[in-house]
Amino acid sequence: MGNRFRYKLDKRCRYYTAGTIVLTIAIFAVLCFSTVSGYLPAWFLSIALALIALCMLSIPRFVRTTSEAVEIHCLVEITVIPVEEIRSVRPVTQQELRRIYLLLGAYGFFGYFGYYLDLNNWDIVKVYASSWNYNQLVMIEDIYEQRYLISATQPAELCASIEKRRLAHRSRESQAI
Repeated sequence: MGNRFRYKLDKRCRYYTAGTIVLTIAIFAVLCFSTVSGYLPAWFLSIALALIALCMLSIPRFVRTTSEAVEIHCLVEITVIPVEEIRSVRPVTQQELRRIYLLLGAYGFFGYFGYYLDLNNWDIVKVYASSWNYNQLVMIEDIYEQRYLISATQPAELCASIEKRRLAHRSRESQAI
């Protein structure tokens, strides 16, 4: 069994989520009262609910570190990063966060997740975060140069747990040889 690190939404995410839901309801109400037919409000509601459902499927719930992998559990999907493929784990600095922008995903609606563009390195970063506070973010880079930005309420403990698993895996490999 491994360590489990839960996500906790920050205030900004809660405000963005509530604002998005209120704005969707307000637009739907305006469309209902301003149009004669029911087609436009129905199409808007269908598309809005589909986009909200797609976002909700990717909401990160927790990160688990096991002896074999780092698992990022979302509502429906699990992203697994094998320990032997992790090159580096480190906390994120404030300067790194300033030039990371959303490409495809969510920015504040139930968290920050999806594909983000890092203009410092001209690279794509997969983000699974519940807070955009650099004190709570950890960058994981694998041997394929894929980078993952994840948040944790205890980032130092998460980094230490992943490093411990990496060292244990390396020692098992060296003993097998």
